[in-house]
Amino acid sequence: MMIAAFHHETARGGEVYRAARFALLTLRIIQGIKRTDAAAEKVERMLTKLAKASALDEPAGIGSLDPRRPG
Repeated sequence: MMIAAFHHETARGGEVYRAARFALLTLRIIQGIKRTDAAAEKVERMLTKLAKASALDEPAGIGSLDPRRPG
């Protein structure tokens, strides 16, 4: 349960409240960007790993797209 503030600057519509809310929202956005960046880096690493593994499986670097027909 929230108790209403008596001081105007700490009230919900005051400057201090808006500044604090803005700071918290900014932090959430930055954290979201960092999580997205980390996930993208992980995907890039896995794609690189997959590409290397695929290159090792194909003879002479030339392969068919049909898994039933080698070469």
